[in-house]
This record gives sequence, structure tokens and C-alpha cells, in this order.
Amino acid sequence: MNLRKILLIRTDRLGDVILSTPVATALKRIWPDVHITFLLRKYTAEITRCHPHVDETLELDGAEIGGDMRRLMQALRQWQFDAAVMLYPRSSLAWAVWRSGIPLRIGTGYRWYSFLFNRRVFEHRKTAARHEAEYNLRLLQPLGINATEIEFHFALPQAEREKIDEKLNKLGAGAKPIILHPGSGGSSRDWPPEYFAALADLAHHRLGAQVILTGAPAEEKLIAAIQQQTKSKPLSLCGRLTIIELAVLCRRAAVFVGNSTGPLHLAVMVGTPVVAFYPPIRAARPERWGPYGRSTEVLMSQQDECTRCRQSPARVCDCMRAITVELAFKKVQEKLS
Repeated sequence: MNLRKILLIRTDRLGDVILSTPVATALKRIWPDVHITFLLRKYTAEITRCHPHVDETLELDGAEIGGDMRRLMQALRQWQFDAAVMLYPRSSLAWAVWRSGIPLRIGTGYRWYSFLFNRRVFEHRKTAARHEAEYNLRLLQPLGINATEIEFHFALPQAEREKIDEKLNKLGAGAKPIILHPGSGGSSRDWPPEYFAALADLAHHRLGAQVILTGAPAEEKLIAAIQQQTKSKPLSLCGRLTIIELAVLCRRAAVFVGNSTGPLHLAVMVGTPVVAFYPPIRAARPERWGPYGRSTEVLMSQQDECTRCRQSPARVCDCMRAITVELAFKKVQEKLS
């Protein structure tokens, strides 16, 4: 198969993009000279720009994500891709890829618009039979690639390392801090904020650890509320870091503690130990969305599916409250040792 230029499409969130990057690595393993382009949202573009196996990054703006695909279709025609792999199924994107004339179009086989793909993989991801990273890799099977090894690669720029050093020095932060990331951006259920506050105090008083709270700009109220509930008053870098700076901070950290969210996968990607909180709900279970290859770093209240929490709109549900602070602290101690 003579492919010169391949387009990978993943226009959802940070964690989804991170779990899709092993696809680029698998392609480069087979075809080192193939040109790999990622199509994604602007805020996740930092990830692929620091990936050694991604050659180009195309960004979608808000209007295009909302359904106006004309500019995208014209751009794809100009790029003259030989193949496109739809890692994130979306009808408008599938239509734009088809209209742009890309000869080989790979996607899932169970969507109403799957007829727009001429190579299909028939798997229902909602069953959570595999990890998301594995589902992504299996979309390469129509290309004759049956890779099973999940590899994460990420080059941390020197300039970003220096920025983080400067910020940590200004804060008076010590080496190897513990990062607590209490938010999830609505991607999953959350461990209670007051539990994060209690864990911050335990880590400080019992371990003498430097605790740093991180979060998106929209989570500043959440972080401020947690700080107010603590006696140790942990430092906060909420809303003050780019994605790459957060990656550098995670690399510096002794352990990352958080819910199922993109920054958790960022920490895994740079090799940092994590403590991760997950709900027993099929759509969000660690079997599909957990830190890849690190099942021992996951805390979940029960293995059985919780139908009550699944039907509840609450961000903090009973099953997340059942994961005690003491249990989380013991897991942190285990990772530090």
C-alpha cells in the first residue's frame, strides 16, 4: 500500500487526543516516511506539536466544529491526503472528508453516516470491552496494521521547562510536589472537593509534601473553595498554565491525583505516577478511560455497575463519596514509596 499523506481526525478533548497519539507512532513504525497530519481543536494542538511522530497539525475553530465544513473541505482538498482515519466519529467531519475526495476513508461501521467510509471497523465502543487507546489503534486494521503496543511519546520543550522552573521558584515550591487536580471539566464524576482539601492537609502534615492545586480557568472557584477548607493552604496554579506547562509540571511531580480527565492522561504520558478516581458507570469506567496500563493506580468504590449513580445528574455521586480520604492517602503513600 503506497500512502504518502495520512490524516488522523480527533476533534474532541485533551484526554481523547492523548489516547489517539499512539496511532501516529504505529503508522511511523510501519511507514517511517509517511506524512502524518492531525486534525483537532485549537486548545489540544499543543499536544501533537510536541509529538515526534506527528508532522503537521490542522486546527478547527468553533464555527467549523459547529457544522460549517466548507473551509475544512477546501483545505483538505488542497492537502491531497491519501487516507483519513476518523478516530472521533462525527457526521459533519465524515461528510467533509468524503466531499474533499480523500480516496481511503476509515471509520466505525455502526453510525448512520458510515456509508461515507469505504473502510469500516465494526466495534461498539460503548460496551467498554477495550481501552480507548486500543480502540483507536484497531482503526488501522483496514491498512493491514495489527499493532497492539500502546506507546506514548512527548517531547517537552526546553523553554517550557524554564517557564515552570521560574513559576515554581516564585511560588516558593519545593522539588517533587504532589499535584491535586480536583476538576474534570464535566467529563466524568468527581471526587468530593472537601476530600481533596482533607487529602492536601494529610499530605502536608503527615508526609511534609508540597501540594499544588491545578485546574482550568473555569475551575478557579472550585480551587479557591478547596484552599479555604485546608489548614495547610496549598499553592495554586489554577488557570495559569498552558497544556505544555502543565505537562512539564506533571513531569516534575512525585504523584498526580485527580479524576478521570485529560490532565490525568497527560501525567501518564510523561511518566508520572497517578492516583485516579473513577465511578462504576459503564460510560466512564477505567477499563475504557483509565490511565493506560496502570490499573493499580485506579480507585473505584465497587466493581459492579451502579445504576443509581448512572441515572443521577450529580457531578459528585454516592459512589465517588465512598472512596475515602484515608484510602486515597494510602494510595499516595504507596506511589511515593
